[in-house]
Amino acid sequence: MAYFNNIKINGTNIYRPNGFTPQRQDVYAAEITTCTGKTIADLIGWKFANMTMQWDALPQDQLEVLLAMTGECTLEFTDADGVARTEAVVRTSAVTTATRFTRNGVPVWSNVQLEVMFLNAHNS
Repeated sequence: MAYFNNIKINGTNIYRPNGFTPQRQDVYAAEITTCTGKTIADLIGWKFANMTMQWDALPQDQLEVLLAMTGECTLEFTDADGVARTEAVVRTSAVTTATRFTRNGVPVWSNVQLEVMFLNAHNS
């Protein structure tokens, strides 16, 4: 899978979204607040932060993959470190599109957007 060209959703190649750079966030456990109001927590790992994916245009067959996302899905991509990742995600918004047009006889949708929540936590 080429770093700048594609991602995979449920095993199907999709054009890489605009500016697709999943950001990491820390995962904490056993959070407590002390008598002085200081919050203390154990850092137990990291996960990718929830994100909005956007495309200028997607062909009909790729849009259908996004529309078919229900429950837990897989998202495969190469992260900023060059590591191939397979992450569990859940679609958290409706798929939005602005306009349908035809390019070389193929139906294409413009301004496609959806939000996903990453489920996997990593400890290294």
